[in-house]
Amino acid sequence: MEFTDVLFGRRSIRAYTERKLSRQEIDKILTAGINAPNARNIQSWHFYAITGEAEKAKLTGVCADWVLSAPVVFVICTDGNELRAASPDRAERLMLQDTALAMENMLLMATDMGLGGCIIGAFDVEGCRKAFDIPQKYAPVALLPIGEPAAQAPAKPRKPLCEVVTYLE
Repeated sequence: MEFTDVLFGRRSIRAYTERKLSRQEIDKILTAGINAPNARNIQSWHFYAITGEAEKAKLTGVCADWVLSAPVVFVICTDGNELRAASPDRAERLMLQDTALAMENMLLMATDMGLGGCIIGAFDVEGCRKAFDIPQKYAPVALLPIGEPAAQAPAKPRKPLCEVVTYLE
């Protein structure tokens, strides 16, 4: 797929077919994530790849029910200790930027593979931590369900550049 097709073809997908993803497919998505730009190359992220039905069931009550239908749900975490030591005044912002860049890379790779997903920021962080025994050093930032789309989502309108860009010449 051409890069512009991937970039402009990515959609937020919330319904998936029953097709399971192979470990190789999951690793390809994760590899895209860990190749994202990040502050000071500290790579302050940690990923949980939830694929088992019993494990995914632990997300019941933690997030919207449709998330459980994805063949893989990534819990995107940040480990900010090293970044806090290196840039204490900017660490919190940088950690969120790093994980956002990783998630976008993962979504673009998924799109290129004919898959789709949706970043979930509205979830019970502590419930997620307890469900998967996530150590305190990791802060869950988002959930990222990915799978084969059950249907193609239509493009949503975007504001024109003139509404969102200010040129200073």
